[in-house]
Amino acid sequence: MWTRISLSTLILWILSSEQYVESTCTQPSSEWSGNWYDSQFDGTFAMTWSGSAITVSGWSVTAYSSTVTSWTCVLEDTTNNYIVFKGDQTVNLFGAPQNAYICMAWTSVSTYSAIYYLRANQETNAGNFRVFIEDSAITMGAASKYCSPSSGPSTAEYHALVKQSYISSVGQYFPTLLLGTYEYTANDGSSSLCGTGSVWDNCADRTITAFNYTQCSTVMAFSSGGTLYNVYSVVSGSYTYVTLVNADTTTDQSTTYRFTCLISEASGSNVQLSLDHGSCSTSGTPSTVPSGGMTALLTPYEPCPFTTTSATTTSITTITTTSATTTTGATSEETSSGSIGLFIGAAIGGLLFILIIIGVIIICLKLKKKKNVVQDEEKKQMPPQGKYLPPINGECVIETMSPRDALEIGTPDADNRLTPLPIHPAAPEPVTQPDKHPLPPITNNG
Repeated sequence: MWTRISLSTLILWILSSEQYVESTCTQPSSEWSGNWYDSQFDGTFAMTWSGSAITVSGWSVTAYSSTVTSWTCVLEDTTNNYIVFKGDQTVNLFGAPQNAYICMAWTSVSTYSAIYYLRANQETNAGNFRVFIEDSAITMGAASKYCSPSSGPSTAEYHALVKQSYISSVGQYFPTLLLGTYEYTANDGSSSLCGTGSVWDNCADRTITAFNYTQCSTVMAFSSGGTLYNVYSVVSGSYTYVTLVNADTTTDQSTTYRFTCLISEASGSNVQLSLDHGSCSTSGTPSTVPSGGMTALLTPYEPCPFTTTSATTTSITTITTTSATTTTGATSEETSSGSIGLFIGAAIGGLLFILIIIGVIIICLKLKKKKNVVQDEEKKQMPPQGKYLPPINGECVIETMSPRDALEIGTPDADNRLTPLPIHPAAPEPVTQPDKHPLPPITNNG
């Protein structure tokens, strides 16, 4: 009996022990297996997918003077797209081994690209890296335990992943702010570079930034070839954050890097931005020269219209992780470049339509007013029509008549009637009397 109880207890203890828990991660998918570029470490990492075991090498995290270089997926939350990786090496804290956990909240951007946030507080003993450190004697909990920071990452604190050999397949449309061909003046903190005649082109292909180094030979955006693809962009406040991936075959991690972050904002009709390598820094600004980077002022030669038809453009959901009470998922705080363009285009179109309607109404009112003025002038110039009345105060008065008055036969006004003639009795007809002295008769004497 004792043996059976002890054996059962041992089995239950082993099943509940964190040392026995095997990876059961199934997300994101086996397509993630392979080598990837990661903007967070500005280099590469390898993800190996073997059955239900997912391991990652290339992520290097140093905490308490110990470095963890390989990780295994141990937990997942498919509802929130959380993946929890546990360090294969422990961290030594004054002789006591500690486990390191990374919680990745990921979002797919395209088949070969994704972005993720680290769901953990910043660890001061790990260079402010977002990692969860826990005594190795503590039993591993649920994913929510390692993915619920009290002060999580901001909207702009994302990291980009691009699968190797597929850089040309991950391009997304630039946000409207950066859709144009520009002249640019750069500043590396000590001198002004380029300027008149330089070309920064985001129009020839709205997913690519292309520099013409024949006009200005200064290497821009840490790319010796001058071609970079837009991986992802997000708007936070007045700033637009853009992550570019360098199409150079190789990078030296000194003058050229795989990823470039642009932090940009409108400056009148121009665009002010800063360029730094790796993931975007939430402490950066468009006008501050980052260490080893530069700023640039873009003056547009011409804008290029926004369109939404692209084989490489993918609608994505975004993640907001600003506090412990904030949950991941689709939010309106992060605006994809396609949505901004559509909203702005619709707003401009609606405004133009309203202005056209107002213009037509104003023109019609003016024409009507002009017609009325002309008719009034014509009436003033027409001779008066009507009947003349007796002079009043020496002035001739004319009583106006309507066409109906002109055709009507009526009794004249009492004041205008003629005075009737007096009636006299007829004189008696005189009576003819015989002449007392008649003329002698005429005789014919001959």
